[in-house]
Amino acid sequence: MKISQITKSQLSSKEKAFIHNELKMVSRSFYLTLKVLPREIFTPAGIAYLIARYIDDIVDNESLPINSKTSHLYEIRKSFTNTLSNNDLSKSLHCNIKGCCSKITSYKKVFDNLSSENQHIVSKVLLHITDGMSFELEKLVPHSPNEVNFLNTYSELDTYIYKIAGSVGEFFSNLILLHEKKLELSDTDYFFELSSDFGKALQLTNIIRDFNSDLIEGKCYIPKSSLEHLDFDSYKLLNHHENQIGLALSELLPLTTKYYVRAATYIMLIPKSLPRLRLAALWPFLIGVETLNKLASNKNQHDLKTPIKVKRKWIYIMITKSLFLIHNDKTLKFILNRQIQKLYYRVSNL
Repeated sequence: MKISQITKSQLSSKEKAFIHNELKMVSRSFYLTLKVLPREIFTPAGIAYLIARYIDDIVDNESLPINSKTSHLYEIRKSFTNTLSNNDLSKSLHCNIKGCCSKITSYKKVFDNLSSENQHIVSKVLLHITDGMSFELEKLVPHSPNEVNFLNTYSELDTYIYKIAGSVGEFFSNLILLHEKKLELSDTDYFFELSSDFGKALQLTNIIRDFNSDLIEGKCYIPKSSLEHLDFDSYKLLNHHENQIGLALSELLPLTTKYYVRAATYIMLIPKSLPRLRLAALWPFLIGVETLNKLASNKNQHDLKTPIKVKRKWIYIMITKSLFLIHNDKTLKFILNRQIQKLYYRVSNL
């Protein structure tokens, strides 16, 4: 993909500082991943992430009824895909959440000052994310206590994780192809397919990690068809029968591992001449694989008091080590393959 000219973004230094500060408050670890990106990619990626987190907070807000959440999503979707002013956005939102309108209108102002090419890419991923959130509200959010809603099939699961996370992988690939002239690909479609599967791997890891807390909220992302095959029901899962939960989660582990294999291939397609992009892809991969390894080897998956989390010290050590290996293709490939082999071993010995 060749783009002859890119319209420059019109962001002020104040707006750039605003994005940095917001990202630090929202997610310190993810901020590090975004911060390593080239400057021209950081801004659209950062504002897209902030808007997506805002949308996620709306969906998770227990004080809002489902119809208000759905309406809110619709207005957000419309505002970032049409030429609506901040005044129009403020009037259309249900602003009974403290600070919600000022936050999203601030994000909208930054979005409006992006280049038209960046706006198009951000709008596209937000369309997918709002679709995914609407799908979640429709399919999974329970309407009464002690109710558990399930996805029906693996096809529904794939649709959901693509909209929520696979599309984000494609979003980053779009930004890379727009801004990085050093990246020469023989098969752009393959690059996008790999990036989508990378996002799916990370989302499935989150689903496995948060299985218990989601279940308490009445949401189960493991397809009902799979649970019926294992002769499970919502009662067994809600009462945290240890063996049943372990078996249920083991259904997702091989699929997640397959996606991480594809993610490793994606990382190797980014040349060593683009070290910042390699790091931005490598860090989420290593954190995700380490998390999945811990989940696969955890003996207390049913115990809500022992949440699985990669320690901050491990993250900082990993970041430091990664700086010495991204410039060597052979070393990087060895590390990626070793991580995958370790994951295969964990999953195959459940």
